[in-house]
Amino acid sequence: MIIAVDADSRDTLEAEHLLHQLLATVSGPVVACTHVVPGGDRPHLAVSISGSDLGPLGGGLGSDPVVGKVGSAIIQAGAAEPVVAGPSQLVRGAYVAAVESALGTAGRLVRFPGQEQARGILTAAELRERGGIDEVEALGGLPVEDGTVIDTLDFVRPIRRNGRVVLLVQPAAGGVLIPFEVEHQQKCCADH
Repeated sequence: MIIAVDADSRDTLEAEHLLHQLLATVSGPVVACTHVVPGGDRPHLAVSISGSDLGPLGGGLGSDPVVGKVGSAIIQAGAAEPVVAGPSQLVRGAYVAAVESALGTAGRLVRFPGQEQARGILTAAELRERGGIDEVEALGGLPVEDGTVIDTLDFVRPIRRNGRVVLLVQPAAGGVLIPFEVEHQQKCCADH
């Protein structure tokens, strides 16, 4: 099952807050992503959650009074069409997120299988082997070999690209690589 919601989140902090609210009742393994929704007055973010047992999340979204303020798209296993609800401009974003999630073509992973094992200082091969990462890619085209050392700083936020989970990394002091996205982000221009 895939549940996608577009609440017109303006940034990753808003989108992740929504995801964490939705995930509060889910205990099983899931893949949770944020998705860029282009177009309209401004781009914004939608979210998706996929898993085999989403419990009350999957059953209760359609009757939630918040549905009038969000767009949703729910894809059940074996269904020919998603079930959609909400204002049309937000249904479009939820639909985009649901399709990207189903195809694994895009999205920024917030929760995924293997995430807990992707902590500490690991080689690229170890990250792929136990961390749920398919590929480690360094910015600027730097080579990443199996033995390349990556200090995860105990936080990874990979992306989905073409059906693969890709961790973007960058050079750091000491000759190691670190994730491109840090855990505690500062909004652009927040200091002025």
